[in-house]
Amino acid sequence: MDSGLAGPRGAPSRGRSAAIRAENGWMRNLALLAYVILGVIVASQHDYYGHLATVSQIVSALVATAFWPLIVVGANLHLSLGRL
Repeated sequence: MDSGLAGPRGAPSRGRSAAIRAENGWMRNLALLAYVILGVIVASQHDYYGHLATVSQIVSALVATAFWPLIVVGANLHLSLGRL
């Protein structure tokens, strides 16, 4: 009966997979951080953070940060949400 505590050659099988998951989580977090930082840089270069006086401007800045690759290819993400 295998208890799942030892893998091939006596190495713990759970520890190895946990280490791989931890490494993948670390890389995913680093990639997400880089994506957000690039989004902030691109959005600020296109004046999305210049005037954050209304809800519409704040939403535009958040959308521009999340979808910054669209800005790079020329999309205009300045939203006009009426009088919000």
